[in-house]
Amino acid sequence: MYRPKLEVADIFRAHGPAYRREHAEHLNLPQLKVMSAIETCRTAALGGHVAACTKCGYEHIAYNSCRNRHCPKCQGAASRDWMQARMEDLLPVEYFHVVFTLPAQIADIAYQNKAAACGLLFKASAETLLTIAADPKHLGARIGMTSVLHTWGSAMTHQPHVHVIVPGGGLSSDGRRWITCRPRRAPYKKSLFC
Repeated sequence: MYRPKLEVADIFRAHGPAYRREHAEHLNLPQLKVMSAIETCRTAALGGHVAACTKCGYEHIAYNSCRNRHCPKCQGAASRDWMQARMEDLLPVEYFHVVFTLPAQIADIAYQNKAAACGLLFKASAETLLTIAADPKHLGARIGMTSVLHTWGSAMTHQPHVHVIVPGGGLSSDGRRWITCRPRRAPYKKSLFC
């Protein structure tokens, strides 16, 4: 089995204790449990079993998995299967990636009111995209989207943001035809609806 040179578990084992001390006031119990699960996944800490060849005496130790849904080792195959299923759901159109992020001042408030703040972030981002797409000056169509909430930023700090995948088109207001976005004028041009 292929094993990368560096895994998330290696980083957590090397830097996790210091990170937890430094950010103790920002880490909740579920986050701490995830870090611990990833650190101990497929190690002696979780136990395991030994497979042995009765002819040559070769032994192989297989340690148990943490089975945490956030663990990249445990969920790698499931993630790939999920991604393949989503690829099969895609329409044969161009897609756009849009990110809505809470400002730092609001993110601090959101930390104390996660359910309400994240719910509002989902609602505001969806309503914004639907409103802009429905405007005939932009697309003039009803669009669909897939939104995913991330609560940590790339610096591993609390930063709620929503990633949204939006197809490059949508249904006309009567639902009878597909309206495609205008083609891009230049490959570097980034525009919400072409």
